[in-house]
Amino acid sequence: MSIERSTELLRQALPWMSRQQAGLHPVSYAVWFDYVAQTNPPLRAAIDEHLAREGSLDEFATHALFKRHVADVDPETAQRVVDQMQRVLGGIGESAGAAGAHAARYSASLAQLAGALVRGDTVRGIEDDATPGVARNGPAPRKLADVVAEVIADTGTMRSQIGALQQRLADSRREIDRLREEVRRAREESLRDSLTGLSNRRAFDQALAACLTPTPAATARAAQAAIDAAKAPVVGPLPAIAPGTRGAWLMLADIDRFTRINDAYGRDFGDEVLKAVADALRSLAPARATLARVDGEAFGLLVPDLDAAAALLLADRVRAQIGSARIRRPEQPDGERVTLSVGVARVREGEAQQVLLDRVGAALRQAKDDGRDRVVSAG
Repeated sequence: MSIERSTELLRQALPWMSRQQAGLHPVSYAVWFDYVAQTNPPLRAAIDEHLAREGSLDEFATHALFKRHVADVDPETAQRVVDQMQRVLGGIGESAGAAGAHAARYSASLAQLAGALVRGDTVRGIEDDATPGVARNGPAPRKLADVVAEVIADTGTMRSQIGALQQRLADSRREIDRLREEVRRAREESLRDSLTGLSNRRAFDQALAACLTPTPAATARAAQAAIDAAKAPVVGPLPAIAPGTRGAWLMLADIDRFTRINDAYGRDFGDEVLKAVADALRSLAPARATLARVDGEAFGLLVPDLDAAAALLLADRVRAQIGSARIRRPEQPDGERVTLSVGVARVREGEAQQVLLDRVGAALRQAKDDGRDRVVSAG
């Protein structure tokens, strides 16, 4: 980003910040800088919605927007970033303050020069405007040539200070970009399982919540369907969902008898089993799917846009591929067979997250009770 663009965004952000009920602090600056830069559409939409509803942002709303859309990371990282941004903005303030103080002196010199030029007095010098021509005790009036020389010198100083301020803004922008990259990395790490490299439970819950939130288009379709159903005469029972209906599906897979593997071979071998299962699941997960380790030996797979037949086929492929492999130890060439039990459930838009998890959890328990190494669907 150029110096000119950084300066312009700073100029645009400050009026927005000053109109809010939150303080002028780094968190507020980060929120409004992203807003005017239009580089964070979810943040901009959330701010517009809040302003339309409340009229302004208070401290609570500002920090909530920052946490959700700018720095959704652990508190220690967030505090470090805020402290560093405070230092960056403090440096900008110091530079701007120095330039502002010099600008005030420059303005006074220009006013004196303008007064002399208006009076046409280019010989005697510059006197007190209130009592022109009246003798005064003190130093002699300043010669116009001296004032002109001072203004010229001040012009050079102003140019230098403005250049320094622009350089500070550019340096600060690079520092903020570095902090944003640090936040991005910390956010990714906070959503990643350190052992398997898959998404963790937190990331999985976020993806599941987003999947369960009705979109405006889906809400409109549902409302129209309800209107059409109310108008239509009742001639029999309501039809079931067509077998070919597509939607998102949730699969919950659990390694069978994993405690026995840990007890027999040790936790290090158990970790290798988890990583091997994760790699196999990763190779089978479709594009746009969310794959996560959601508990010790449990894995979640959230897949959009499947029909029932395809969802069950995918779940059985997952089960079969894991069950056909052997995880070997050097001293045991035959290896250890690992199997999965899998519960499957169709995501019902608008359904409470816990209700969905209870449904798929019940299907998984049924697969365990029926003998393990199998798939059970909750529909």
